[in-house]
Amino acid sequence: MGQGTQCDGKAAIPVEFPLAGEWLASASPGDRIPSHGTDMLGQRYAYDFVHAKDIDLANRFWIGMRYWLGGGIDLKLSSGMNAPILAPIAGKVIAAKDGWPERQRATPLDVLGALTVGLRLTQSKLRADYRIVAGNYLIIEGAEGFAFLAHATTGSICIEEGETVSAGQTVAEVGDTGNSTAPHLHFHLMDGPNLWTANGLPSCFIAYQQRIDDAWQLVENGIPGPTDRLRYPI
Repeated sequence: MGQGTQCDGKAAIPVEFPLAGEWLASASPGDRIPSHGTDMLGQRYAYDFVHAKDIDLANRFWIGMRYWLGGGIDLKLSSGMNAPILAPIAGKVIAAKDGWPERQRATPLDVLGALTVGLRLTQSKLRADYRIVAGNYLIIEGAEGFAFLAHATTGSICIEEGETVSAGQTVAEVGDTGNSTAPHLHFHLMDGPNLWTANGLPSCFIAYQQRIDDAWQLVENGIPGPTDRLRYPI
């Protein structure tokens, strides 16, 4: 993809890729819209990024048996856990909500929780503390819109509300907090600071490399899909 990348018939807004290393977009507007099955909380065009080695690990039979029958998987095995989260845009930090407890293991109960969260949560409870679903999260206001970054590990957010950050600056670490089934980063861009009223904005990534035909190839202003193995920095 190049200049003028479209998503849902709209111009996608270029932002920096928010992670270093190799990742796959387990949820992406390049696959379906809404990417998470809902427009709520401004996440119509949201991405979920899982470390590529964690996908490889999950595909191993013995890991699957340990996950489903052995009481879960120790998150210390995850390559994505504690990976640096990079600010996708420059701007002012308007929310930095930490302190939500981190899981120690990924288990099938997390999947059940994700599937039933809508049945268990009231609007008032969610609006009182978005960390119930987002885990530890950040909102950065920039010229492009409002960047939302979620599921950071407990105690890892290293910037404060009111602080100005640069694109590419480390702001937190990947975790498995909130409504999450495995260590990953949730990212989306939205048109306002209020998660309850914001609309999602389509975004693409200024540059990254994608594994195509056993070689790394440069992609500019791309929207990765769930089978695209990508890495950054280029």
